[in-house]
Amino acid sequence: MYTDHPSESLDVGAVAASLEGYGVRAENRGSLLEYLRAGDEALGEIARRLASARVSGIESPLDEILPAGPSEAAFERRMLSGEEKGRGVLYDGLWVQRALRKLICDSLPEESGSDFLHIIFTGRLIGTFEGRRYHARVVLLGSPSIISTSGLVEAPARPREYYFIKGGLINSGRDTRELDEMYRGRFIDYDDPKTTSAITSYALQALFYELSGEAFCENPECCLFNSHWQEDVLKVQYEGKPCARCLEILG
Repeated sequence: MYTDHPSESLDVGAVAASLEGYGVRAENRGSLLEYLRAGDEALGEIARRLASARVSGIESPLDEILPAGPSEAAFERRMLSGEEKGRGVLYDGLWVQRALRKLICDSLPEESGSDFLHIIFTGRLIGTFEGRRYHARVVLLGSPSIISTSGLVEAPARPREYYFIKGGLINSGRDTRELDEMYRGRFIDYDDPKTTSAITSYALQALFYELSGEAFCENPECCLFNSHWQEDVLKVQYEGKPCARCLEILG
């Protein structure tokens, strides 16, 4: 497990300890780039690749990577070092995954086989293009698996009436911050104390996928269910457990 400046409330050590309860050896390796000892050249390359993976329009798929401008690459480099935060920036998750896979395989070729599962916790907001637009995601399964703490906040929808009221406030020129206070407790926010428990379920999903080839469980009471609403995340990812079928696969 590696970190790329995720939510400050995420305790990766606690996530690792939870996964070890399922019979795997989980190692918290800390900062991805520090662990891989990425040199200046590798750092520059990954910064350019991440800058090129930015989504400029949610209705236009990023079919090919174009060279990033120097200012965008420089900003990404500062983000990699923790000097900048990129909230509000959406990245094509598949292109990010390809870039990080190359970095890990080049640095750790002996760990590129199926005996190892690499999980990266990031603060970047990642998405995938489906249908006619990009959708933000909490987790992108595969090699490596990427889990976004920003996605935990932005991807699952808040209650329907929240958006109706918010639209009315915006149209009337009023501040929407009071709305967040009204609905506090019904969604996970940035640097929320609930982050670690909820993210643990997504890390377990990554392990489940490697063991079974199944992305999600269809049981809405199982913590490996693909929740689309914040209230479901609070019910099954934050408070829930694996169902009997998933426990058997994990065991």
